[in-house]
Amino acid sequence: MNRLRSGQLFVMLFLSAAFSLLCQTVPFTLEGFFGAILGCAFQLLLCLPMLMLFQAGFSFSAYAKKHLVLPLLFFGYLILRGCVSFTLLQGTAADLNLPFSGRFLGAACIALICVYTASLGIHALARSSTIVFAILLFTLAVLLLGSVAQAEPQNLAFSPKDSIWDGFVHSMAYGDEVVLLFLLLECVKENRWRCCVQIFSGKVLLSGFLTIVGMAVLGSRMAQAEHPFFAAASISQPFRSQRADALYLLVFVMLCVFRITIYTVLAAHLLQLRFPKLRYASTICLILMLGCTVIPGIFAYSAVWNPIFLTAAAILIPSGFLLCRRNGGAAA
Repeated sequence: MNRLRSGQLFVMLFLSAAFSLLCQTVPFTLEGFFGAILGCAFQLLLCLPMLMLFQAGFSFSAYAKKHLVLPLLFFGYLILRGCVSFTLLQGTAADLNLPFSGRFLGAACIALICVYTASLGIHALARSSTIVFAILLFTLAVLLLGSVAQAEPQNLAFSPKDSIWDGFVHSMAYGDEVVLLFLLLECVKENRWRCCVQIFSGKVLLSGFLTIVGMAVLGSRMAQAEHPFFAAASISQPFRSQRADALYLLVFVMLCVFRITIYTVLAAHLLQLRFPKLRYASTICLILMLGCTVIPGIFAYSAVWNPIFLTAAAILIPSGFLLCRRNGGAAA
């Protein structure tokens, strides 16, 4: 894997997290936001064992060249999470009536773009992340500007139908950044802890921004909104002569491509570590991701098993490696 700066890693994982927030189907609530704060704080604590492991000089890429089971487990995780991203894309595109003749066709078009972006490698993706990040910030500024006239502060109230626990579980269900950090931290040689703090702080800030804007603009309509971000964006139009819908859709597609490309690059990297002569690894990974979208209950998998897997990946696996290194085991 190429070397990355800590700032690049922060931007990459922040953009990946932003896509799931934009696709969120559950209402933005204050309880959900407080749950997200707890979820991000817990995920940050989960990063401590892996930080200790990489500080000791561990390289997962070197380990993956000699072992099969654990790299294969991470490979399967990346494929399934890429599938979840495609499923989010399909569901959002269908509800927004994007110009595709079918849900699968839209995902296939995105996959074709990801084949090219993944072929450029993680370093090119890191360089382009700055531009995408700037466009996202501009889009959020446009949303804020348009929401000023529509916002009603009295809408910012607690919801009787939501709880902090639900917000915590939802945050953990889409907390992929913990696992991605385990696979990418070896690319960063300095400021690893600061990078982790920036990633989860950024998620909290973005979640808080979308919650406040969405609740203030939508009010009681939040409960009926299939996608709260786009519902709030459709009302918050800052320009009299031109709607900003195209800008929101552009950011949505860019974040989708970016997120799926990260999964594809990492999955292809793990695959090629075990099979160096394998060609078209990125294409194979994307085909597997698309194929998994037909699996029923993929969101049930996300909500139930993802918190368990990321907790195991963040605590048990690094702790096992640290123990083996101290005892001079093979995993060192």
